[in-house]
Amino acid sequence: MAGDSVRRVYGTLQAVWYDPLKRLWNGMAASRAEEDLSLFLRENLDESKTILELGCGTAQNLEKIFSLKLGFRSYLGLDFSPDMLRIARRKFHGCPHVEFRERDVTEPGDTGSKFDVLLCTWVLSHLLSPSTFVNRAQELMKEGGKFFLIFFTEPRWYLRLWMAPLARLLLRSQYVRDEEVDRFKKVKRKSRYSGNMVMVIEIY
Repeated sequence: MAGDSVRRVYGTLQAVWYDPLKRLWNGMAASRAEEDLSLFLRENLDESKTILELGCGTAQNLEKIFSLKLGFRSYLGLDFSPDMLRIARRKFHGCPHVEFRERDVTEPGDTGSKFDVLLCTWVLSHLLSPSTFVNRAQELMKEGGKFFLIFFTEPRWYLRLWMAPLARLLLRSQYVRDEEVDRFKKVKRKSRYSGNMVMVIEIY
């Protein structure tokens, strides 16, 4: 991870406000990316599938899975923020086959198995080397597994003038440059939305 400054951003105060702010962001800038995520989940989940989410936060993506009424065998969410995980665990307390662990996703350790589906949304812009992370994470996929990512990428100039400084100030994040994305292995689909500010990638 990029360090303690990012950890502080997702501490108690941000964790409390994360869900309403994220829903606002989705409506303003990421609605099409969220539609892509819903389609991906519908096409790739069933009762036999195991899921690993890298940077699960307050588990909004797991909420989406439940709202879509999709089955799965197991879900493991990793995040480095105990405050975000506290909210996630409260949401899904008592849910069978759902587990959350406090981990730096760049060093996930022994997850116990490989997974059918990997999810990682709005994490890469906090990492020092997104391509290294993405390529290493693929080692956690089963043969035939799929990896879905959404992240902040270099926007068009009229957004870049104000969006990049704002993201650095408020979220300690920076856009993932195209040359970094070009280092991702096994990319099968890539889409840009919202003035190039939002990128969706599928790997398999």
